[in-house]
Amino acid sequence: MRISEKVYWIGSGLLGMNATDELDCNVYLLDGGSEQAIIDCGTGYGLMNIMEELRRDGFDPKSVRYILLTHAHMDHAGGAAAMRELTGARIVASRLSASLLERGDEEAIGLAQAREADVYPSDCRLNACKVDSVVDHGQLMQIGDLTVEVIETPGHSCDMISFFIPDIRTLFCSDNVFVGGRIAAIDTPDFSMDQLFHSLMQLGNLHVERLMPGHLTPVVRNGIVPIRKAVDQFMCGSIPESIV
Repeated sequence: MRISEKVYWIGSGLLGMNATDELDCNVYLLDGGSEQAIIDCGTGYGLMNIMEELRRDGFDPKSVRYILLTHAHMDHAGGAAAMRELTGARIVASRLSASLLERGDEEAIGLAQAREADVYPSDCRLNACKVDSVVDHGQLMQIGDLTVEVIETPGHSCDMISFFIPDIRTLFCSDNVFVGGRIAAIDTPDFSMDQLFHSLMQLGNLHVERLMPGHLTPVVRNGIVPIRKAVDQFMCGSIPESIV
C-alpha cells in the first residue's frame, strides 16, 4: 500500500492492518529510485506475504538493497535472517542490535519471557542473523536519492534506533510513539520509561510531517503532533497511554 511518493506499507500484524501475520510489526518500503530499503521485517511468519505485498506495489524483492532494523525484538527483526537470504539485501542495525541478533539472544530481547506469557508460540525462535552494516547515532546513509539519518532512541528497547529522511520529512519511529501520542510500555529487561521520555524529547525537535510507527496506523500529515502530545504528557507528570 502506497503511503506517499517514496513510502509503502508492506506488512503489519493485529496492531495494524493484519496484512501479513498477526504477530508482525509494521513493515515499510522506502523507495529511493535507484535503490530500495525495507524498514523492519516482522517475525518471519509473514515473510511470503510481505514479498507478495512488495510485488503488488511494483517492486522486485531482489531489487531491495538494504533491510534497516530499528531494534531486535522478535516482531521487528525475527524474520531478518530469512529476508536477507531471500532478497540478498544487506542488514543494517545499531551496534547493540547487531550484538543481540548475531548471538540470537532470546533472553535479552524478551522472547523467552514472551513465549512463557503466550505472546508468541512455544516453538517461536530467533534465528541468529549476520548484520552487514552497523550504524551509529547521527550517521547518514544514502538510499538512492534519499538521505537517511540514524537517531539513537532507546526506551522501548535499549537498542532502538529511528530513521529520519529530511528530504521528505518522514520519520520511521518504530515503537517510540504511535497515533494519538500513545507509547508501548512493556515488561522487559531493556525497557526504560526515562530513556523513552528523553528519546521523545529528541524526536520532538525534528521537522516531521509523516510518522511511520512500528504498529497501528501511519500518520501522513502533521506527524509531529503525536510526538509532542506524548512529550507534553510526560512533562505534566503523567504517563502516556500504552497500546499494550
